[in-house]
Amino acid sequence: MQEVFALISAILILVAAPPYVIDTLKGKTKPERVTWLIFSVLGLVAFVSQLSLGASWSLLFSGLDTGASVLVFALALKYGVGGHTRLDVAALIIASIGVVIAVIAKEPVISLLGVVLADISGVALTVKKAFLSPASETAISWLLVGTASFFGLLSTGKFSFGLILYPLYLMIVNYAVPFAQFLGLRYKQLPASSKNEA
Repeated sequence: MQEVFALISAILILVAAPPYVIDTLKGKTKPERVTWLIFSVLGLVAFVSQLSLGASWSLLFSGLDTGASVLVFALALKYGVGGHTRLDVAALIIASIGVVIAVIAKEPVISLLGVVLADISGVALTVKKAFLSPASETAISWLLVGTASFFGLLSTGKFSFGLILYPLYLMIVNYAVPFAQFLGLRYKQLPASSKNEA
């Protein structure tokens, strides 16, 4: 059954990337550069960490997810936004600390926690952007990757904190982006008086 879940996860990852890439090329989606830089670096670190923890079929999800992140980062250099604000710099500093923890930690689980810390710093930038500019993200791609993460979680085959941590985390943060878009759209529909009170 693990193989089936891994295959579903891989298919969802493959299906998630094209809409995001197409929307980016059309200028509709504006990837946050620092987010995708962090995603790209961390994907590789997480892949190696999971490999050392004994993951097998769930590595298919991690590998494809990392490849998609690298592609989007490359597109973000031309079509994206961000990379120059204080918040971007702060995210890069936090991500660097997380990567250092991930690289020097002798325990794979601690290494993976470093990856999660770094990833949070990157995804927070996109969650904020999705709230402030809901149309600047492709919701279906985030939902598909969140669902792929769920099946990646199922493909681990056993309940181990180290093995389920990363796919569980990815499921939550990928669903957070369209949720932020939804909240942003709702906020924009509020009367001006309500916004001033908030």
